[in-house]
Amino acid sequence: MKQSTDLTGFWRFREEFDEGEDLGEARLFQNGKHLSGHIAFKETIQGETPLYIRVSIKGKVEETQISFHETSAVVLSGPEGSEYVLEERSGLLNAMGQIVGSGEDRQGVHGVFVMERIL
Repeated sequence: MKQSTDLTGFWRFREEFDEGEDLGEARLFQNGKHLSGHIAFKETIQGETPLYIRVSIKGKVEETQISFHETSAVVLSGPEGSEYVLEERSGLLNAMGQIVGSGEDRQGVHGVFVMERIL
């Protein structure tokens, strides 16, 4: 079945989890059912110095279901020795054109996210 929406473009990204949030922007590329791109964001965790992170992602699109995982991460700014734990996310493209879903990192931390198209 032909995809009705192409996710290629720039997206605002927000994720909330128990002790903090991630805020940033994503650049997505869709080729058929394949999704790739990157997300650059500020991660704020209570009581810690914020980190600025850029992750590369790969995933797939099945009609309104979207899933992607982070393949690599670079800590752009933060305390020396800072590390970021890669995450997997899945969500749905809703009627308002948002991608809404949840994620879990390799340490078992869960979050909920929303992505809204900018361009």
